[in-house]
Amino acid sequence: MPQIIYTTGLTGFIGQSVFKKIVSEYDVTVNFGRNKKISIYQSSLNPVYKDFSLDELEVFQSDSLIHLAGYYNPSPKSLFEESLLEESNFNFPFSLCSLLKKNGLKKIFSTSSYMQLLNLENQSIYSKTKSKFINWAESQFEVTEIFLFDTFGPYDQRNKVMDVFIRNAILNQDINIPSCKIDINLTHVDEVASAIVKSTKLSKGQYMIMSKNNTTIEDLAKSIISLNKTSTKIKTALEGNNFFDSINFFPKNIYLKTLELDFHEQIQERYNEIKQTHCF
Repeated sequence: MPQIIYTTGLTGFIGQSVFKKIVSEYDVTVNFGRNKKISIYQSSLNPVYKDFSLDELEVFQSDSLIHLAGYYNPSPKSLFEESLLEESNFNFPFSLCSLLKKNGLKKIFSTSSYMQLLNLENQSIYSKTKSKFINWAESQFEVTEIFLFDTFGPYDQRNKVMDVFIRNAILNQDINIPSCKIDINLTHVDEVASAIVKSTKLSKGQYMIMSKNNTTIEDLAKSIISLNKTSTKIKTALEGNNFFDSINFFPKNIYLKTLELDFHEQIQERYNEIKQTHCF
């Protein structure tokens, strides 16, 4: 029998790295998009793109789904943006999993934000919509929830903190950071992807992927500035919260070290990538 896995979010930043690894683990990967399309990947064949229907899945049945899709917006500025969060982070996976249950879906391996480890009153609408899906899914399926911290790596278009700092340093622009200490954990996307694929062998429960790259926002900025001669200065004028201080429980860590480069070398690699591939 061929090994078949269902997925969502393979076109996203983390999903693209997961895809590169998952195709060597499974004979068939079926990815579900929010546009009601499915993409079927088989190791020796070209991808097949079809409209979603349960009939199309009769020959590609799986009891497991790796759920990566999500809409990231921690600070929506309108009711429309809030509705996008609800639609993407709850309605889409809820509808999909409800249908797949009819075809034998039993297990969900879902990535979550570390912000979902905070008490409810400290969470954003983004993290609340993601937790809403997990809470429902746990009543219907065996759920393995994997909490992610900050990620980085090649081809990242999300405008995350490391890349913002790097661009400012390249342009000799000042880096603005909060005046209070902000802890951060950064993990290269390749190592995150390796751990996610391996998580399908785990029993249900909560896990996290946390590298040893613990630093602060200020120290990260200093490390990036030190990579090249620059007039960039660090200005501590912003307000902020150190959410790490508010996390009371950290799940079991399933981080896998798969890269030979140390953290400083990984930052240097990302710095070089941005400098070479971006127009300023």
